[in-house]
Amino acid sequence: MAFIKRLFPFIKPHRRRFALVGALSLLALFFAQMEPRLMGVAIDDGVAKGDLSTVALFCALLIGAAICFSVINYIRQVMQGTLGTDVVRELRDALYRKLQRLPYSYYTTMPTGQIMSRMLSDLDSVEQLVTFGLSTLLTEGLALLSTIVILFVLDAQLALTVMLPMPLILYGVVRFRKRIDPAWEDVREQMGKLTTTLQENVAGVRVVKAFAREDYASSRFDLQNRLNRSKNVHRARIEAEYFPWMDFVSGLIFIILILAGSLRLMEGTLSVGTFFMFNWYIWGLIWPVRILGWLTNLTRQAAAATPRVFQILDAEETVREAARPRVLATSGPARVDFEQVTFAFPDDPDRAVLKGLTFSVRPGETVAILGGTGSGKSSVINLVPRFFDVTGGSVKVDGVDVRELGLAALRRQIGIVPQESFLFSATLRDNIRFGAPEADDARVLAAAQVAQVDEFVPSLPKGYDTKVGERGVGLSGGQKQRVALSRAVLMDPRLLILDEATSAVDTATEQRIQHAMADVLRGRTAIVVAQRLSTIMSADRIIVLRDGRVAEEGTHAELYALDGEYRTLFDLQFRDQAHAETVDMDAVPVA
Repeated sequence: MAFIKRLFPFIKPHRRRFALVGALSLLALFFAQMEPRLMGVAIDDGVAKGDLSTVALFCALLIGAAICFSVINYIRQVMQGTLGTDVVRELRDALYRKLQRLPYSYYTTMPTGQIMSRMLSDLDSVEQLVTFGLSTLLTEGLALLSTIVILFVLDAQLALTVMLPMPLILYGVVRFRKRIDPAWEDVREQMGKLTTTLQENVAGVRVVKAFAREDYASSRFDLQNRLNRSKNVHRARIEAEYFPWMDFVSGLIFIILILAGSLRLMEGTLSVGTFFMFNWYIWGLIWPVRILGWLTNLTRQAAAATPRVFQILDAEETVREAARPRVLATSGPARVDFEQVTFAFPDDPDRAVLKGLTFSVRPGETVAILGGTGSGKSSVINLVPRFFDVTGGSVKVDGVDVRELGLAALRRQIGIVPQESFLFSATLRDNIRFGAPEADDARVLAAAQVAQVDEFVPSLPKGYDTKVGERGVGLSGGQKQRVALSRAVLMDPRLLILDEATSAVDTATEQRIQHAMADVLRGRTAIVVAQRLSTIMSADRIIVLRDGRVAEEGTHAELYALDGEYRTLFDLQFRDQAHAETVDMDAVPVA
């Protein structure tokens, strides 16, 4: 029951409500145990003696007890249902808050489908246990104990006789639990894999269709679905073996009661009322033990699900908030300094991506970062907003190590446009306003104009109030990129980080965006990762990375004249593009 201990911090705040549910359970149990007694008295003192008034009195009392039991049980079930839902709601909120605090690196190793499985199906199992399992365990456990006491008080000899098959029931329960435990763990794990496959195929449907791999995607899902079926069939077979066994032993108890009870009735050592009471009370023995199988099933689901849930809550927050965050200026362009920065990804700590990287971005300067694959460009722009922390050295904003700043305060001063633009399934207006929810429509429209969003808005059914669909599926790649750019511009950040921010737009649109962005970038610091010639040439300074270090640094003209790394990259990657864009190559300085 270690998993109950993990859940206890979420149960503890509701302990008074749990105590009230327990009290109601005891009260309901009292009336439930009174019913057979009232029936037995009605038979022995009324029917056996021909006293109709006694029969009528105890029948009325029996009806009253049944009504009291039903009303109390209704109140109890409503309360326990609400209580269980509240506990799991708080647990789900805690999980979601934890997910917001976990570093970006966590999401690179944990599949989205696994997270969804834990947040939904695993928590549903926990909810079933908290809502029904714990209270049922208390109620049925007390019913079993009280029934055994009552039976022995009524007739100890007959009680011992009818309870002879009980060890068979306990054997079935123990055997069932040993087999059902690993079965449910397998089911939970496989459900996570199935959810992951589904999420990947749905999210990547465009790629699947582009490569005509629908059959392959279907076969992958079918494989995981078949494995899921196999795990569930195995689990169902275990459960199917348990309940018929319980039925057989339960029937055996009644057969023993009929045989032993009839013999005692014939001998005159047992009253008819007591015989009928035994018949009713035996259900107080059988039902709790039978339901123990259901409780075991429910408990094992929760026991398998809870560790998976707490894997998220226990995940290390490698990017931690500063204990005493320092305060940054809120206006004016920012300064960024990389000082002897080394960095390796958490899942590959022995392979350094950046190796003693040192450079500065002065306030108001636009610096372009270039480099081949694996040179460390993405790592540079991920370290500034602390999506990752450096392995060595420091990244500073306005002379302050970013690890000494509050995460929210730091990131609110940075506008980021990633290469892969993500949009929420909300309106176009809400997506633009995501980083600055307080912005009025005038500011939204101004930001949209800078990013050339206003160019395609008239073609949308409801203009800025058009819902763009999940992940912006209703827009083209270039349109999504423009929306992401306008979202960053609207924040009015002190520092702009653009990661291939216009790679998906056409050349003409990119030129218009660059022209409009000139005013935005004026008096603002910008770090730009780009491959397009126009963006590179307009930067105040260009830094070329190679193997995690600065290979070259300077303006376009200075670097081209060096005839080094930059010129090689320029000639290999941009000459054809330059001709296509009718850039005058004769104006390019030659070494």
